[in-house]
Amino acid sequence: MKNKNRILPIILTLLLLVVIVYLFVNIKQPYVECEKTTTNDLNISIKENLTTTFSHNKIAKMKLTKTIILPVEYQKEETINYIKKALQKAYKYIENSTKIVTSDNNIIVEIEIEDDETIILNNIEFIKNPNLEIKINPNTKSSDVLTLKIKDKYTEGEFMTHLKNNGYVCK
Repeated sequence: MKNKNRILPIILTLLLLVVIVYLFVNIKQPYVECEKTTTNDLNISIKENLTTTFSHNKIAKMKLTKTIILPVEYQKEETINYIKKALQKAYKYIENSTKIVTSDNNIIVEIEIEDDETIILNNIEFIKNPNLEIKINPNTKSSDVLTLKIKDKYTEGEFMTHLKNNGYVCK
């Protein structure tokens, strides 16, 4: 009779464990994907795509892809190498999380961070003086850029509103 009384609590405990494991496996952390494309007067386009994962209303992980699309007149190897070196220097503070890939007409910067690091958005500018120059704004306090850091407190809605107010389209 003793064993029969213990079987029901054991079954309930196992069932509860199965439900908990199922919830952990199937619950996805919420994420928001935002994008912004700008084209300057030199016809150089910069497309930023940011995927942000949240945990407990804080930024937990960010993946940023910046694609710089160059018009034909700037698709020279020395110009592309110059831009790549400037980007490597600008992202040296997170070089282990940064990958830069070049092709004939574009340069792609991929940054993926989870640690206590900062990403600066909308911080690249090109000018012709008389050669093409790239200016990368590293100032996290500048009003011209958007600065995001792991562990910043946002709900998904607040985050989307913040980026939409800075010209990004979010989904």
